[in-house]
Amino acid sequence: MLRIVIDTNIWIRALLGGRVTLPVLKAWQADKFQVVVSQPLLDELDKVWQRPRLKNRINAEHSVILLEPATIPPRCRDPKDHHVLATAIDGRADAIVSGDADLRDDDELRAEMESYGVKLWGIDSLLSNVSNG
Repeated sequence: MLRIVIDTNIWIRALLGGRVTLPVLKAWQADKFQVVVSQPLLDELDKVWQRPRLKNRINAEHSVILLEPATIPPRCRDPKDHHVLATAIDGRADAIVSGDADLRDDDELRAEMESYGVKLWGIDSLLSNVSNG
């Protein structure tokens, strides 16, 4: 089963019912992949998950792997994304799914992350890979 780090921006959009990101949530709920998370990622989502209208839309126990990242990841354009990269590396994730151009559009970062076995995907790439697997 694929192990995937979902960037906060994707979760927030999915939790808000975004039509583009909702298939990601549905694929996860259908056990098409496991989510790899770290405390820093959960801290980012905490305020959003506490809102009553969102709390029932996601089951935090559903195929989630929680870890405390220790790796110093490759540098990216936005240092706030380093915990996303470290979570993917330490969680042996197959991919990071993000709408963040700082992650997805950096060819050097893409190559460095692939050396760890981690691909940088958008939503379409995730959905294509979970429907084929």
